Amino acid sequence: MGSAASWICNPCGGSTPPPKPQAPAGGGNTAGYDWTEPATKEEAPKPATPSPRSQLGHGHHEASIPEEEIAETGGRQRLDVDIPEEPPPPVPTTPITLETLQGEWVNSIGAKIKVTGTQVSLNGMVMKVHPVTLYDDGLVASIGKIWQLKGWEAEDKIEFKEAPSREVMEFARSVVWTRASEASMKKWNEQMTGLGYAGSASNPMSRGIEGCCPGTCDAKAKIQVDDKDRDKAELALLNKLISEYRLPGTANIPPRRVVPDFSNRGHTGLSVEHVHYLAQSFKEKGFIKRVGNQGHDIPVLVKQPVHSELGQKSIDNWRQKLRDEPGFPPKEHYETLFKQEEMYTSLGNGHFNQALNLFATESPSIYQGQVYRIGTDHALKEAVYEGVEAVVLSADIPLRDREIVSRLLNSKREFKWSVNPDGSLAILDAAEDMTTCKQFEAMSKVLDAVELNCLVRAELNINESHRIGQ
Repeated sequence: MGSAASWICNPCGGSTPPPKPQAPAGGGNTAGYDWTEPATKEEAPKPATPSPRSQLGHGHHEASIPEEEIAETGGRQRLDVDIPEEPPPPVPTTPITLETLQGEWVNSIGAKIKVTGTQVSLNGMVMKVHPVTLYDDGLVASIGKIWQLKGWEAEDKIEFKEAPSREVMEFARSVVWTRASEASMKKWNEQMTGLGYAGSASNPMSRGIEGCCPGTCDAKAKIQVDDKDRDKAELALLNKLISEYRLPGTANIPPRRVVPDFSNRGHTGLSVEHVHYLAQSFKEKGFIKRVGNQGHDIPVLVKQPVHSELGQKSIDNWRQKLRDEPGFPPKEHYETLFKQEEMYTSLGNGHFNQALNLFATESPSIYQGQVYRIGTDHALKEAVYEGVEAVVLSADIPLRDREIVSRLLNSKREFKWSVNPDGSLAILDAAEDMTTCKQFEAMSKVLDAVELNCLVRAELNINESHRIGQ
C-alpha cells in the first residue's frame, strides 16, 4: 500500500508503477481491494492477446488456428462471423428505348420530369429545343444537348451525363433519373421544401427566370431558408443601410463623375462586355427614361472624397481595370476627375454609368468597331451630360456595409422599389415582380466581372472574338 501511495504522489509519476497486489487464496476481500470477479466479459479488462493470424510463424500452423474468435457472454458462446449482406438486385440489361422513358421521373438534382413521345417537360415546362434524341436503331442517345445517356444504374434508375455531346461526357456530372412513385414523389416534395422552393417560388409557371425552375439551378440551395422570410429580412437590411447613410433628397449625377466603388462585384469591378452590351442597347433601341418604378434601376452612389482611403482604393482598382481591359472609356476621361476634390462611386448601376460614358467619349464598340454617338436621341443626351436621378450616400458608410448594399441591390432585382417625392425610400413596401424575365438579365446581376463577360458573349452568340479566354 505504501509503495502505491509513493508512486501516485511522485510528481513525475515514478519510473514504474507498483506491482499489482495478488489476490488472497480462496478469493474474498482485503481492505482497499475488491477481488470480486466482474459479472460479464464486457466489465473485465480486455487482455491484449495476439490474434490467431498474428501467431503464425511462432510455432503454430495455420491449419490449427480457428478462423472464428470465440466470445463468452452470459455463460454462452457465440461465433463472431461476418454475415454476408443480401446482394443488391442486378442492374437491368434491357435496351433503353423511347418507350422506356415514357412517363414521370424525378432526377437527382431535384427536377420533376415527364416524357411524352419525344417531348420532355421539366417541372411542367416543355423543353422544346431539348427533346429525346435517338440513334438509328431506336435506342436513346440523349435529352437534347443537356443530358447524354450513360445507362441503367439500378432498377428504375437511369444515369445521364450532364454534357452537350458524347465526346465530352466522360468527366461530366452524373444526373440520375428515378421512376416516379408515391415514395419517390414524397421524397421529392420534402427535398424541394428543404431547398427553399416554397411560397412564391413554388410555382415555376407563374414566377421565375426563363429556364430556371426548382431543381435546375441549385447552387447554395442547401443553406437557403424560406424565401419570403429571407426576402423580407434582406429588404429591411437594405432599407436600413441606405436610409442611415443617405444624403437628403436625390441628385442628378453626370456619369463622367462616377467610377465603380472598391466594394463593387466583390472587388472585381465591372464587365467591359456588359458595359458595351448596354451601350449597344441604348444605340439600337434608344434610351428609355425611368418613369415611376419602371425602367432602368436607380443608381446608388457614394459621395467620396478623392483623397480618402476608400477613394484611393477605388481609383487604384479602376486604373488597374483600365490597364487590363481595353474597351472601357479612355483613361484620360477619368484622370480629370481624379484631380478634383470629390467624385462619386457606384454601388449599383455601375455598368449603366460607364455605358453612358462610352457615348460621352465617342468610344468604338469592342465587337463591331462602330463609334457610339448620341445622335438625335434627346433622352440619351440628357442622361449622358446631366445624369439621371440617383440616391447618394455619405462617405461615412463602412466598406462592409457597402458590400452588403451592392450585393442586395443586385440580388433583390425583382423588387421594384422607388424614391418618394421627399427623397425617402419605398423599399419595404416594394412589390415583387412575379413576371418571367430572361435568364441573362437575372444572372447578370449576381456574377462577377469575369463570369459576366462570358455570359454576355453567350447571349450575343459570339463564338469568335479576341476576348474569348480573358
